[in-house]
Amino acid sequence: MAEIFKHIYPSKYFNDYISRNVRPDGRKFDEHRDVKVNINAITSADASAAVKCGNSTVVCGIKLELAKPKAEEPDTGFLISNVELLPLCSSKFRPGPPSDHAQVINNIVSDIVMNSKCIDLKDLCLVHDKLAWVVYCDLVCLDYDGSIVDACIVAIMTSLKTLLLPSVSFDAETEEVKVDTSARLPLKIHGLPVATSFGIYEHIPRNIVLADPSAYEEEMCGGVGANLIVCWNKGLFCGIQKFGGSNLSTEDEKRTLVLAKEISKLVEGVIETCIKNDKVK
Repeated sequence: MAEIFKHIYPSKYFNDYISRNVRPDGRKFDEHRDVKVNINAITSADASAAVKCGNSTVVCGIKLELAKPKAEEPDTGFLISNVELLPLCSSKFRPGPPSDHAQVINNIVSDIVMNSKCIDLKDLCLVHDKLAWVVYCDLVCLDYDGSIVDACIVAIMTSLKTLLLPSVSFDAETEEVKVDTSARLPLKIHGLPVATSFGIYEHIPRNIVLADPSAYEEEMCGGVGANLIVCWNKGLFCGIQKFGGSNLSTEDEKRTLVLAKEISKLVEGVIETCIKNDKVK
C-alpha cells in the first residue's frame, strides 16, 4: 500500500516522512550511506575499481596509451575521463549518444579531479614535446540511485591510486619507444579528494539539507541530480558546486561544509583500508 501511495502522491509521501524528521529509507538527514570498494574489478584494465554507495554502483577502468604532448603544453600528459549512464542502471536513461546528464556528471568529475590538484599532469610527460602518457578513465554506472558524482570520484581516485605506470625508454635519435610492463611505478597522487552530495528540500518553516540523497530524494528536491556537491581533499577545502534547488542559509551552508568534511574522512578511510588490504594479498 505504501508503494502505491508513493507513486500516486510522491510529494506528499516524501513530505510526510520529512515532517517526522526521518527519510523514506530510514536515514537521518545527515546520514551517509555505506561505501564499499572492490579493487582490480576489471582484469583487462591497467587499473580498476568497483564502488557501491548505497545502491549506486559505478565501475572505473583505466587504460594507458602513449601520445605526443600538445604543442601549447609540451611538458604535460593527458587525463581523460568519460562517464556512461547506461539504460541498465536506470529507466530514466535511454540508448544512444551520451545524455546531457552524463556529460554534466563527467564535467563535474573531471573538474573535481583537476581542481583538487591531486594529479600533476606534468608527471605524465616522459619526454618534453615528444612523449607523454594518456590516462583514459572510463566510468560506467551499473545502478543509479543518487549521489552518482560521489561514487564516480571514489571509483576514479581508487583506480588512480592503484595505477602502476610501465617503464618507458625513448631513443632520441630514432624516436623508438620501448615499454617494459614488468617494471612499473605508481602514479604520484597528492591527497585524496572526496565529493559529498546534498539535496536541498524546500520545507516550511525551513529548508532541509539531505546528505547523500537517493535518486528519489534528488527528484523530490527538484534537481536532475544532487543540488549541492562539496569536495574536500585530506582536510583541505577544494570547492563547492550548486545546481538549482532552494537557497541555503549561512548557518546551513556552514553545517553542510563541516558535515562534508566529516564524511570525506570516513570515505578516505574506506579507500585507504581497501588499498592497504589489496597490497597484503
